[in-house]
Amino acid sequence: MNKRQIKLSCYLDQINIEIIEVEMVLNQLNRLKNQMNISNRIVERDLLKTKCQLELSLAALCILLRKMCENQFIILNQERRKDINSIIHSNRFDFFEDDKVYVYSQKGQEEVNINQLLDYAKRIFKEIV
Repeated sequence: MNKRQIKLSCYLDQINIEIIEVEMVLNQLNRLKNQMNISNRIVERDLLKTKCQLELSLAALCILLRKMCENQFIILNQERRKDINSIIHSNRFDFFEDDKVYVYSQKGQEEVNINQLLDYAKRIFKEIV
């Protein structure tokens, strides 16, 4: 393997890890929303923590995708690049039931569809592996 192939292999391994992480956090969010009647105070704290974990895992996935683009392993279209940059540069983050996040930055509020982003990352992983 040459240096470029080794680098690509490292990116793909990490992308797979981040995809799994984002999916686990989304599952946890859905599970917590179904438990809101149990003990709202405890569930709300766990929900807030899980939303923060989602923000961080999405940011990690987006950084990897952007690095892959910068190293010319993938090509990002303008809309995908906008979504990725919005997540990376956001200073506030809201999650909604329809698997959309609203990120807030100096540009204002922007909507990002998590499922589309995850599908794209999975497709990249499958196509290259």
